Amino acid sequence: MSNPQFRAARWSEDDDRLLRAMSEAGKSLTLMTVKLKRPMASIRARAADLGIAIPGTEIGKRKQKRSA
Repeated sequence: MSNPQFRAARWSEDDDRLLRAMSEAGKSLTLMTVKLKRPMASIRARAADLGIAIPGTEIGKRKQKRSA
């Protein structure tokens, strides 16, 4: 049986607009989770689907070495 309490809400156009606006304004992923009331993984996935860059999410990832 599924528990409706844990069912993910669909993304609305307003949610997408807010995600874009916060990303363009340089807001953190943590703030986005609070404003959108969604988990970080959900926000990252939606941003990837829409081609939106989230500030600060590249921190800690290794950069590829250049070949000479």
